[in-house]
Amino acid sequence: MKEPTSDTAYRDSVAARMLVDGLANAASERGLSQRALAKLLGYKQSVVLSHMALGRVPIPLERAAQLADLLAIDKRDFLVAVLEQRLPDVGWSEIIAPRTASCHGGDFVASLEIIARGSLDDLTATQKAVMREVARDTYAGERWLSVHEVPTVALLRSLRPKIVTDGLLAGEQGAIRAALAGGYEDEQRSATF
Repeated sequence: MKEPTSDTAYRDSVAARMLVDGLANAASERGLSQRALAKLLGYKQSVVLSHMALGRVPIPLERAAQLADLLAIDKRDFLVAVLEQRLPDVGWSEIIAPRTASCHGGDFVASLEIIARGSLDDLTATQKAVMREVARDTYAGERWLSVHEVPTVALLRSLRPKIVTDGLLAGEQGAIRAALAGGYEDEQRSATF
């Protein structure tokens, strides 16, 4: 297994994204908080789930099936994603009952189908249009949001609805920068004492 290189080494893994989606769906569709889910899983603190979802720690292989059942995630896809998170060089999706990856163009498409939780043919026209746009975008990393950035942008949009069409004023950008920088400096000061 590769050694983690940061405190969010597993953040961009398919398994972490599936867990984030599963937690969000459990909250919105069934009203289950992360604390309630942790209790159902036998964890003493919900921070364990947070660490897994944020990619700070890998998802335990022995808990993959239980997590999938509780969060209504496809068990096979989640198990493969957890295996790939733990041992990325093995190519688990080809070993464990590959679906239709070979007829659709290989591992990349298979990974997309795991994320989409089904065939790419089943995506809506809007989803397909967005995927085409992302694929054509040379600077996609600067333009498209990660799963972890979405809540922040949603907060900004709720506070400043015109951000979508007008952006933020320079003064608002400066205020955000100052507020976040100040918070970071305060954290750093308290960590040294």
